[in-house]
Amino acid sequence: MREGELKGKRDTLLRLLARAGIGLAEDESARIQACTGISTLDRWIENVLGAKTATEVLS
Repeated sequence: MREGELKGKRDTLLRLLARAGIGLAEDESARIQACTGISTLDRWIENVLGAKTATEVLS
């Protein structure tokens, strides 16, 4: 069940990044896919708002 929640949050983050026009380098995409922290993914999802770069989102 937890793995499904993680996948959903990763997918949401990637969709929001694409919609915001924020491109990802290969290592940034791999970092998102490897993330196992729900609170980290939640923070990154919130960071998309107002961000201009992937670095801002993943900080």
